[in-house]
Amino acid sequence: MRGVAGRGSADPVTSISRRLVAFGLGLAVPSLCLAQAPNRGSGGWGIPWTKIPSITVLWTANDSRVQLVRDAAEFWNRVFTELGTPFRLGAVTYSAGALPVDQLKSLSEIAVNGSAGAGLAANVYQVPGDLIAALSDGNFISFALRWPSSQKALVGIKDFGSYPLTLPNVPRNVIAHELGHAIGLRHNSDPTMLMCDRPSSCRPDVFASSTDRYFPLTEQEKTTLQSIYPADWKPQ
Repeated sequence: MRGVAGRGSADPVTSISRRLVAFGLGLAVPSLCLAQAPNRGSGGWGIPWTKIPSITVLWTANDSRVQLVRDAAEFWNRVFTELGTPFRLGAVTYSAGALPVDQLKSLSEIAVNGSAGAGLAANVYQVPGDLIAALSDGNFISFALRWPSSQKALVGIKDFGSYPLTLPNVPRNVIAHELGHAIGLRHNSDPTMLMCDRPSSCRPDVFASSTDRYFPLTEQEKTTLQSIYPADWKPQ
């Protein structure tokens, strides 16, 4: 399945692209890009969502990664509860379809290289939901991109059929890691922590475990989340 995103049963959400924030775990769609404001792609670490973002998983219903996205959303919501913030990730729904592999590869390169300038493509914009988890059978570095002023984000998840994603416990943490970027966190350099990655040497294979578990956050990351989403945070 490599066509333009299909529509499922999720409620449609409308937004127009203005600004990009790029993240990656360790561009060739000009005809699909919407109009952009001049100040796109500048900085953006720690920019909060101003709403409870709904999550749409885009792929096929029988893919095990669909449930892993649901599990990862629950993990983050437990974190928010523990931190005393009212912010949450919203409902996770499923929509049949796919984004083109070449498009995901191009966006992955942008996220990994930390460059700016990618517009919000029309086929991403048209997918119902605020945070799109695009599953794929392609081979690229899983990534997250955000357009904060549009309240839209894209998490691209590569095929899990090759090493190190065949290792136990790795897939769930890769997905949780990318959702962490979509929430507003950046990488750290501690291989025992969930958000570790480039430019540090830690890679997804460090998540391998004989039991299902999520790697923790650093104390600084917890403080950062409490700053981004304080106790008086309210959806606007």
